[in-house]
Amino acid sequence: MRKVVARPNPTVVPAFPMPVHIRSAGYNEAPYGWEEYEDPRPLVQIFWCIQGTAEFILPDGSWEIRPGEVFIHLPMEVHHHRSTDPRASWRYYWFTFDGDYAEKFMLSYGYPRKNISGVECPTELFSELEILVQKQTNYARRHALAIAAEILARIGGMDDSTPVESLIRRFMALVRENMRDPSVTVNDLAKKLGVHRMTLNKHFKEEMEMTPGKYLDSIRLQHAMRLLRDTPLSLKEVSERSGIINQSYFCRLIREATGVSPGEYREKFHSHQ
Repeated sequence: MRKVVARPNPTVVPAFPMPVHIRSAGYNEAPYGWEEYEDPRPLVQIFWCIQGTAEFILPDGSWEIRPGEVFIHLPMEVHHHRSTDPRASWRYYWFTFDGDYAEKFMLSYGYPRKNISGVECPTELFSELEILVQKQTNYARRHALAIAAEILARIGGMDDSTPVESLIRRFMALVRENMRDPSVTVNDLAKKLGVHRMTLNKHFKEEMEMTPGKYLDSIRLQHAMRLLRDTPLSLKEVSERSGIINQSYFCRLIREATGVSPGEYREKFHSHQ
């Protein structure tokens, strides 16, 4: 399975002023023995492996990439890769960006070519990037860069200095992974974390100044607002894909956050594009 989404005219860098421009994004599942070779291109490409292994071959050496590891291609490098695990297909998410400052932008993170992130691949962010890269509004371009920057931030890991911070981070990650399921509650997530709901509630409220339930609602709301802005989905589809089945509650959340109904919010946003 191979999925590729790209901006229109991907070889032409948009004139809209930004540090870098997201060019394409996707997912690939390559069987054992699969190999690709592409000539140098003026772009940065990020590979985040989730299954299998692969060899990345460059004139100055080769690197083996395993699940949880990330490889970074800089502009004007040959792209020569092969799937090397006979027991499993090589599966990975990827995205590219270009522009006059693409190489400097990537190097400014100080990451080595091969990275062990220590966190799960943020598949939901890659999926969001795939949606945004196809849209040509100025807001979508800026939003896509923000999502790409979040992916780059996670490559460096999400170290925590205390057990409480670790608990909160893991809860927030579970919320993002499960928020589309309307049956998921804070109780369910607390059980997955192996803590009592009251313990989670106490620590989360002390650190974040809101309850875990309020945070779950806020993430569902953010997702719903993004779908209203960036997709033509019906209001019913938006609410269901955001884990909010009750239409009245969905409308109330949007109105409390924006002062208008979901339909009015969508109309108001697009009138300012």
